Amino acid sequence: MSLKARYNFLHLFYWFTVCCINGFIAVFLQYKGLSNTEIGIVSGGSCVATIFLSPFMSSLISKIKGLTIKRLMTYILVSTFFMYLIMAYLPIPVFLLMGLYIVMYALNLSTVPMLTMIAMNYINEGINVNFGLARGLGSASWATSALVFGQVISFVDTSILSVAYAVFSCLTLAILYTLPESQVTQSQKKKEGSVFTVIKKYKTFFFLLLGFCFMFAGATSLGTYLINIVKNLGGNTSLYGVCMFAMAFSELPIMMSVPRLMKKFNSVTLILVASIFYVLRNYTIGLAPNLVILIIGMMFQGLSYGLFTGVITYYVTFTLETQDQMAGQTMIGIMTSGIGSTLGNVLGGILQDTIGLNALFMFVYMMTALGAIIIFTCKIMSKNVKK
Repeated sequence: MSLKARYNFLHLFYWFTVCCINGFIAVFLQYKGLSNTEIGIVSGGSCVATIFLSPFMSSLISKIKGLTIKRLMTYILVSTFFMYLIMAYLPIPVFLLMGLYIVMYALNLSTVPMLTMIAMNYINEGINVNFGLARGLGSASWATSALVFGQVISFVDTSILSVAYAVFSCLTLAILYTLPESQVTQSQKKKEGSVFTVIKKYKTFFFLLLGFCFMFAGATSLGTYLINIVKNLGGNTSLYGVCMFAMAFSELPIMMSVPRLMKKFNSVTLILVASIFYVLRNYTIGLAPNLVILIIGMMFQGLSYGLFTGVITYYVTFTLETQDQMAGQTMIGIMTSGIGSTLGNVLGGILQDTIGLNALFMFVYMMTALGAIIIFTCKIMSKNVKK
């Protein structure tokens, strides 16, 4: 099997595991008896932990002799494997359950920039790896698992998610083991920049991520508490899976097209287009009068999150200096899965429990509008900024 095919399969299996952890977080924790506020604390706490954990994990690769991206990902996947099984099958106190899920979720989020850097290092070596295609396949696998799990847990115990996670973690580890180590990683170990270096050196990149952060906060609120939105419109867990499938599968064609789009259009222009579709996505979901409109809103995911993620990932590789690229990819995770998700998860849960679902929607509208304004301003100013 070619290296390109193996990397595609890595994403295929990896995003199955991610869906088990974050795609059904509200479903799993509600099954364990947690309230919306407690779920928000767990998901938000995980994201806060990611802000510090992700750069720390990335720095370990350059500090510890013999430690590579592959090895670090292996250690993390094995650790989360056991954590999920403990939470699913052992009678543990609520506070311990919340703590374990926070650690598991944060560790899982910290592996996303590592997965990306594996491809970017190969690209820097001149190896033909299509990150857009691989990431799109990952979205398709996430969508498929959301659809399947949504149906399955309607009939069986929700703890089945931990079993699925264990199976696909093993498959991910098997593929990861077969991938060759990158020579770029080895040669740049002592030269890697930090997140703070990236912020100072690449102003346009930082403000693009800042806008993305706010829009992602709104999208995260809708995603984490989607099960409540679906039920409010008369749906159930099965229809929740359908909504998740429609959302994630829409990313595949867009992410596959990103390399071609970047040859024809400026990166910042493409990101501006993605922000416009983020507005359409989040407002359509919030204003949806029925499940059909809700699903249509979810399908804007490809042209919003899919386009933005694909472009900003390649932007790091083509714009940032080689020694800053790992920190750049980590920065994407910090601003989105870290800060953005923290805002969305924590405030989304509190607003629902204290005021109601409409308060959640108002929060989403404000965050989305603010992010779009920042990116629009960044587009205007980018002509006068080199990076």
